[in-house]
Amino acid sequence: MALLDVPALMGPRVVAPPAAEFIVGVADRAEVEAYRRLRRDAFVDEQGLFEGTDRDELDDDPRTVVLVARAGGGVVGGVRLAPVGEEDVGWWTGSRLVVAPSARSALGVGSALVRAASALAEQLGVLRFDATVQVRSSVLFRRLGWEQTGRCVIGGVDHLRMRWPIDRHQRLVDATKSLLEAVLEPHTAWAASPDGSLGGAGWVGDDGAPVPGTDVVAACDAILPSMVERDPEWAGWCGVLVNVNDLSAMGAAPVGLLDAVAGRDAAFVRRVLAGVRRGAEAWG
Repeated sequence: MALLDVPALMGPRVVAPPAAEFIVGVADRAEVEAYRRLRRDAFVDEQGLFEGTDRDELDDDPRTVVLVARAGGGVVGGVRLAPVGEEDVGWWTGSRLVVAPSARSALGVGSALVRAASALAEQLGVLRFDATVQVRSSVLFRRLGWEQTGRCVIGGVDHLRMRWPIDRHQRLVDATKSLLEAVLEPHTAWAASPDGSLGGAGWVGDDGAPVPGTDVVAACDAILPSMVERDPEWAGWCGVLVNVNDLSAMGAAPVGLLDAVAGRDAAFVRRVLAGVRRGAEAWG
Protein backbone atom coordinates (compact mmCIF):
# COMPACT_ATOMS: atom_id res chain seq x y z
CA MET A 1 0.00 0.00 0.00
CA ALA A 2 1.12 3.59 -0.51
CA LEU A 3 2.15 5.08 2.81
CA LEU A 4 1.03 8.55 3.80
CA ASP A 5 3.33 11.17 5.28
CA VAL A 6 1.31 11.74 8.45
CA PRO A 7 3.50 14.52 9.88
CA ALA A 8 3.15 16.44 6.61
CA LEU A 9 -0.63 15.92 6.58
CA MET A 10 -1.29 16.66 10.20
CA GLY A 11 1.44 18.96 11.38
CA PRO A 12 1.94 19.14 15.16
CA ARG A 13 -1.25 17.18 15.89
CA VAL A 14 0.50 13.91 15.03
CA VAL A 15 3.10 14.36 17.77
CA ALA A 16 2.31 12.98 21.20
CA PRO A 17 1.56 15.21 24.22
CA PRO A 18 4.35 17.43 25.53
CA ALA A 19 6.02 14.54 27.34
CA ALA A 20 7.04 13.38 23.83
CA GLU A 21 7.92 9.88 25.00
CA PHE A 22 6.45 8.42 21.80
CA ILE A 23 5.58 9.46 18.28
CA VAL A 24 2.52 8.50 16.22
CA GLY A 25 2.84 7.83 12.49
CA VAL A 26 1.85 5.54 9.63
CA ALA A 27 3.21 2.02 10.11
CA ASP A 28 5.66 0.33 7.78
CA ARG A 29 5.27 -3.40 7.06
CA ALA A 30 7.29 -4.53 10.07
CA GLU A 31 5.34 -2.18 12.34
CA VAL A 32 2.03 -3.47 10.95
CA GLU A 33 3.04 -6.99 12.02
CA ALA A 34 4.08 -5.73 15.45
CA TYR A 35 0.70 -3.96 15.76
CA ARG A 36 -1.12 -7.17 14.83
CA ARG A 37 0.81 -9.07 17.50
CA LEU A 38 -0.28 -6.50 20.08
CA ARG A 39 -3.87 -6.94 18.92
CA ARG A 40 -3.71 -10.72 19.18
CA ASP A 41 -2.22 -10.54 22.67
CA ALA A 42 -4.91 -8.09 23.82
CA PHE A 43 -8.10 -9.18 22.04
CA VAL A 44 -7.52 -12.95 21.72
CA ASP A 45 -5.28 -13.99 24.62
CA GLU A 46 -6.01 -11.35 27.26
CA GLN A 47 -9.68 -10.44 26.69
CA GLY A 48 -10.98 -13.47 24.79
CA LEU A 49 -13.05 -11.37 22.39
CA PHE A 50 -12.03 -13.56 19.44
CA GLU A 51 -11.04 -17.19 19.07
CA GLY A 52 -7.68 -17.87 17.45
CA THR A 53 -7.33 -14.56 15.60
CA ASP A 54 -8.85 -11.11 15.43
CA ARG A 55 -7.88 -10.58 11.78
CA ASP A 56 -10.63 -9.68 9.31
CA GLU A 57 -11.13 -8.37 5.77
CA LEU A 58 -9.86 -4.89 6.65
CA ASP A 59 -6.40 -6.32 7.29
CA ASP A 60 -6.26 -7.38 3.64
CA ASP A 61 -7.79 -4.17 2.24
CA PRO A 62 -5.05 -2.08 0.56
CA ARG A 63 -6.93 1.10 1.50
CA THR A 64 -6.57 0.43 5.24
CA VAL A 65 -4.17 2.80 7.00
CA VAL A 66 -2.47 1.68 10.22
CA LEU A 67 -1.21 4.28 12.69
CA VAL A 68 1.23 3.18 15.38
CA ALA A 69 2.80 4.75 18.45
CA ARG A 70 6.58 4.26 18.54
CA ALA A 71 8.66 4.39 21.71
CA GLY A 72 12.07 3.03 22.56
CA GLY A 73 12.52 1.60 19.07
CA GLY A 74 9.35 -0.49 19.22
CA VAL A 75 5.58 -0.31 18.68
CA VAL A 76 3.60 0.37 21.86
CA GLY A 77 0.17 0.86 20.33
CA GLY A 78 -1.80 1.20 17.14
CA VAL A 79 -5.14 1.74 15.42
CA ARG A 80 -6.41 1.29 11.86
CA LEU A 81 -8.64 3.37 9.57
CA ALA A 82 -10.49 2.12 6.49
CA PRO A 83 -13.44 2.91 4.22
CA VAL A 84 -16.73 1.15 4.93
CA GLY A 85 -17.76 -1.03 1.97
CA GLU A 86 -16.33 -1.66 -1.47
CA GLU A 87 -16.87 1.92 -2.68
CA ASP A 88 -15.19 4.74 -0.79
CA VAL A 89 -18.03 7.28 -0.52
CA GLY A 90 -16.44 9.10 2.41
CA TRP A 91 -17.67 6.86 5.25
CA TRP A 92 -14.70 5.46 7.18
CA THR A 93 -14.30 3.49 10.39
CA GLY A 94 -11.59 3.30 13.01
CA SER A 95 -11.01 -0.03 14.74
CA ARG A 96 -8.68 -2.33 16.69
CA LEU A 97 -7.25 0.38 18.94
CA VAL A 98 -4.67 -1.33 21.15
CA VAL A 99 -2.01 -0.22 23.63
CA ALA A 100 0.77 -2.42 24.99
CA PRO A 101 0.44 -3.24 28.73
CA SER A 102 3.71 -1.43 29.43
CA ALA A 103 2.27 1.81 27.97
CA ARG A 104 -1.16 1.85 29.58
CA SER A 105 -0.25 3.81 32.67
CA ALA A 106 0.57 7.50 32.16
CA LEU A 107 1.93 7.83 28.64
CA GLY A 108 -1.37 8.77 26.96
CA VAL A 109 -0.77 6.50 23.97
CA GLY A 110 -4.43 5.61 23.51
CA SER A 111 -5.68 9.19 23.44
CA ALA A 112 -2.85 10.24 21.10
CA LEU A 113 -3.77 7.46 18.66
CA VAL A 114 -7.45 8.43 18.72
CA ARG A 115 -6.62 12.10 18.16
CA ALA A 116 -4.25 11.22 15.32
CA ALA A 117 -6.83 8.95 13.65
CA SER A 118 -9.51 11.65 13.91
CA ALA A 119 -7.22 14.30 12.46
CA LEU A 120 -6.04 12.04 9.65
CA ALA A 121 -9.63 11.16 8.72
CA GLU A 122 -10.42 14.84 8.33
CA GLN A 123 -7.24 15.47 6.35
CA LEU A 124 -8.26 12.67 3.97
CA GLY A 125 -11.61 14.36 3.33
CA VAL A 126 -13.64 11.73 5.15
CA LEU A 127 -17.28 12.78 5.58
CA ARG A 128 -18.22 10.36 8.39
CA PHE A 129 -15.88 8.63 10.81
CA ASP A 130 -17.24 5.93 13.15
CA ALA A 131 -15.81 3.48 15.67
CA THR A 132 -17.09 0.63 17.85
CA VAL A 133 -15.69 1.01 21.35
CA GLN A 134 -15.78 -1.10 24.50
CA VAL A 135 -17.93 0.57 27.14
CA ARG A 136 -14.98 0.85 29.53
CA SER A 137 -13.02 2.77 26.87
CA SER A 138 -15.86 5.11 25.94
CA VAL A 139 -14.87 7.64 28.61
CA LEU A 140 -11.66 8.31 26.67
CA PHE A 141 -13.54 8.84 23.41
CA ARG A 142 -16.13 11.11 25.00
CA ARG A 143 -13.39 13.19 26.58
CA LEU A 144 -11.89 13.67 23.12
CA GLY A 145 -15.22 14.82 21.65
CA TRP A 146 -16.70 11.63 20.19
CA GLU A 147 -20.48 11.11 20.32
CA GLN A 148 -22.41 7.91 21.02
CA THR A 149 -24.72 6.69 18.23
CA GLY A 150 -25.72 3.20 19.40
CA ARG A 151 -24.88 -0.03 21.22
CA CYS A 152 -23.84 -3.56 20.23
CA VAL A 153 -22.25 -6.71 21.67
CA ILE A 154 -18.95 -8.18 20.38
CA GLY A 155 -17.52 -11.37 21.83
CA GLY A 156 -20.06 -11.20 24.65
CA VAL A 157 -18.80 -7.73 25.67
CA ASP A 158 -20.89 -4.56 25.51
CA HIS A 159 -19.66 -1.99 23.00
CA LEU A 160 -20.78 1.49 22.01
CA ARG A 161 -21.01 2.79 18.46
CA MET A 162 -19.42 6.24 18.40
CA ARG A 163 -18.80 8.97 15.83
CA TRP A 164 -16.23 11.72 15.46
CA PRO A 165 -18.22 14.92 14.68
CA ILE A 166 -16.79 16.11 11.37
CA ASP A 167 -18.57 19.45 11.09
CA ARG A 168 -16.47 21.47 8.66
CA HIS A 169 -19.14 21.21 5.96
CA GLN A 170 -21.87 22.34 8.36
CA ARG A 171 -19.70 25.30 9.37
CA LEU A 172 -19.33 26.22 5.70
CA VAL A 173 -23.09 26.01 5.14
CA ASP A 174 -23.80 28.09 8.24
CA ALA A 175 -21.30 30.73 7.21
CA THR A 176 -22.64 31.08 3.66
CA LYS A 177 -26.36 30.82 4.39
CA SER A 178 -26.14 33.43 7.14
CA LEU A 179 -25.80 36.02 4.35
CA LEU A 180 -29.14 35.11 2.77
CA GLU A 181 -31.29 36.85 5.38
CA ALA A 182 -30.05 40.30 4.38
CA VAL A 183 -30.24 39.47 0.69
CA LEU A 184 -33.86 38.36 0.90
CA GLU A 185 -35.25 41.11 3.15
CA PRO A 186 -38.48 42.65 1.77
CA HIS A 187 -36.92 46.04 1.02
CA THR A 188 -34.35 44.59 -1.37
CA ALA A 189 -34.72 44.39 -5.13
CA TRP A 190 -34.57 40.60 -4.83
CA ALA A 191 -38.08 40.42 -3.35
CA ALA A 192 -40.15 38.03 -5.46
CA SER A 193 -43.69 38.52 -4.12
CA PRO A 194 -45.91 41.45 -3.04
CA ASP A 195 -45.15 40.95 0.65
CA GLY A 196 -41.42 40.77 -0.10
CA SER A 197 -40.82 37.08 0.71
CA LEU A 198 -39.21 34.67 -1.70
CA GLY A 199 -41.82 31.94 -1.34
CA GLY A 200 -44.98 33.95 -0.76
CA ALA A 201 -46.94 34.99 2.31
CA GLY A 202 -46.06 33.03 5.42
CA TRP A 203 -43.15 31.09 3.90
CA VAL A 204 -40.07 31.13 6.14
CA GLY A 205 -37.84 28.53 4.47
CA ASP A 206 -38.03 24.82 3.70
CA ASP A 207 -36.54 22.09 1.49
CA GLY A 208 -37.71 23.96 -1.61
CA ALA A 209 -39.09 27.39 -2.49
CA PRO A 210 -42.61 27.90 -3.93
CA VAL A 211 -42.38 30.16 -6.97
CA PRO A 212 -44.85 33.02 -6.31
CA GLY A 213 -47.94 32.99 -8.52
CA THR A 214 -47.45 29.39 -9.67
CA ASP A 215 -47.79 25.82 -8.42
CA VAL A 216 -44.07 25.24 -9.07
CA VAL A 217 -41.60 24.37 -6.32
CA ALA A 218 -37.90 24.99 -6.97
CA ALA A 219 -35.13 23.08 -5.17
CA CYS A 220 -31.38 23.43 -5.49
CA ASP A 221 -28.58 21.46 -3.88
CA ALA A 222 -24.89 20.84 -4.44
CA ILE A 223 -22.60 17.83 -4.09
CA LEU A 224 -19.38 18.18 -2.11
CA PRO A 225 -16.26 18.17 -4.34
CA SER A 226 -14.62 15.48 -2.18
CA MET A 227 -17.59 13.19 -2.85
CA VAL A 228 -17.37 13.85 -6.60
CA GLU A 229 -13.66 12.99 -6.54
CA ARG A 230 -14.25 9.75 -4.63
CA ASP A 231 -17.01 8.37 -6.87
CA PRO A 232 -18.17 10.51 -9.84
CA GLU A 233 -21.03 8.17 -10.80
CA TRP A 234 -22.41 8.02 -7.26
CA ALA A 235 -22.09 11.82 -6.95
CA GLY A 236 -24.12 12.22 -10.16
CA TRP A 237 -26.79 9.87 -8.83
CA CYS A 238 -26.91 11.84 -5.55
CA GLY A 239 -27.25 15.07 -7.53
CA VAL A 240 -30.66 13.75 -8.56
CA LEU A 241 -31.47 12.02 -5.27
CA VAL A 242 -31.02 14.99 -2.93
CA ASN A 243 -33.16 17.29 -5.07
CA VAL A 244 -35.92 14.73 -5.59
CA ASN A 245 -35.94 14.19 -1.83
CA ASP A 246 -36.33 17.93 -1.22
CA LEU A 247 -39.19 18.15 -3.69
CA SER A 248 -40.90 15.15 -2.09
CA ALA A 249 -40.60 16.84 1.32
CA MET A 250 -42.50 19.79 -0.17
CA GLY A 251 -45.23 17.54 -1.57
CA ALA A 252 -44.10 18.20 -5.14
CA ALA A 253 -43.43 15.86 -8.06
CA PRO A 254 -40.22 16.30 -10.11
CA VAL A 255 -40.78 17.55 -13.66
CA GLY A 256 -37.34 18.81 -14.66
CA LEU A 257 -33.70 18.91 -13.64
CA LEU A 258 -30.97 21.42 -14.48
CA ASP A 259 -27.42 20.39 -13.61
CA ALA A 260 -24.21 22.42 -13.53
CA VAL A 261 -21.17 20.14 -13.68
CA ALA A 262 -17.47 20.94 -13.46
CA GLY A 263 -14.60 18.48 -13.73
CA ARG A 264 -10.93 18.15 -14.53
CA ASP A 265 -11.56 16.67 -17.99
CA ALA A 266 -14.31 15.45 -20.32
CA ALA A 267 -13.94 11.80 -19.27
CA PHE A 268 -14.47 12.72 -15.61
CA VAL A 269 -17.56 14.81 -16.41
CA ARG A 270 -18.98 11.95 -18.49
CA ARG A 271 -18.78 9.72 -15.41
CA VAL A 272 -20.71 12.29 -13.37
CA LEU A 273 -23.35 12.62 -16.08
CA ALA A 274 -23.68 8.84 -16.34
CA GLY A 275 -24.76 8.86 -12.69
CA VAL A 276 -27.10 11.79 -13.30
CA ARG A 277 -28.67 9.91 -16.22
CA ARG A 278 -29.22 6.75 -14.19
CA GLY A 279 -30.71 8.75 -11.33
CA ALA A 280 -33.04 10.65 -13.68
CA GLU A 281 -34.20 7.38 -15.22
CA ALA A 282 -34.77 5.81 -11.79
CA TRP A 283 -37.14 8.61 -10.76
CA GLY A 284 -38.74 9.08 -14.13
